[in-house]
Amino acid sequence: MKSIGMRGQGHNYLENNNHIWIGADGPNTFTFVNGAPVPIIIVVWYAAMSDNQASFMNARIASVTYSLPQKGDAVVVSLGNDVPGGWAALYNHQTRLTEFGQIDNTFGEFSTGDYATTDVSRLVNMAGNSMTIRVGGPGGCLADMNTCAYACDKGYNSCGANGTYSLLNCGGVNGVSGNDPHGNPTGGCQGWSNGGHVEVVLS
Repeated sequence: MKSIGMRGQGHNYLENNNHIWIGADGPNTFTFVNGAPVPIIIVVWYAAMSDNQASFMNARIASVTYSLPQKGDAVVVSLGNDVPGGWAALYNHQTRLTEFGQIDNTFGEFSTGDYATTDVSRLVNMAGNSMTIRVGGPGGCLADMNTCAYACDKGYNSCGANGTYSLLNCGGVNGVSGNDPHGNPTGGCQGWSNGGHVEVVLS
């Protein structure tokens, strides 16, 4: 990870720190599954509301970095309530950081608590690896590369400025969508307020 410019390995707390830690004893749990035919490293970060660089791994230490060397390997990560953050994965020792320091791949995003929401974001790299997010098991809200996913408009490969992206197809079970004060789309998968389980398959 240092070889690609990351500040280092994650904190990888094994006990409840009220934010993000490895283990299944929190009110909110994410299971990250390697669904790819290559080794991956899952990287999860905490995004404090005042921290505009939380996802920039050249500037911040991740909460969790965990190796999933074989297809089918998995790890459970716990989240406290009222915790915002995100994740991305490094694939087969080939994924790099962008020129700005974010992982150059597909992101997942979350916020826990009263209005817990998760989504896929393709805004950093529209050609990134696929992921599928399922809230609460079969029949729960689904986010994937074309569902409850943020995607760039107008053929951009990467975006993020006001008016450059859309939220795709987020009207299913527990899917919500709206707009921020600038008119940009907001939303994602709900149905796990103040406690629930989310499974993420990285393929």
